Amino acid sequence: MDLFRKKSVDRIMEQAAKGDGDAHGISLSKHLGVRDLTALGIAAIVGAGIFSTIGNASANGGPV
Repeated sequence: MDLFRKKSVDRIMEQAAKGDGDAHGISLSKHLGVRDLTALGIAAIVGAGIFSTIGNASANGGPV
């Protein structure tokens, strides 16, 4: 077993054209719909907002 496996770009393109997975028979398929992607985008925006609010509070916090 190699720690770092390498695959040529030609082989990747060939497998993608055939729709084959990797050597273990695992392939990824599309399962995310519009609702899932919208929820992911909203969660990213809310998470960034919380992160920036905590950063602002830590910069302005402490004794006056």
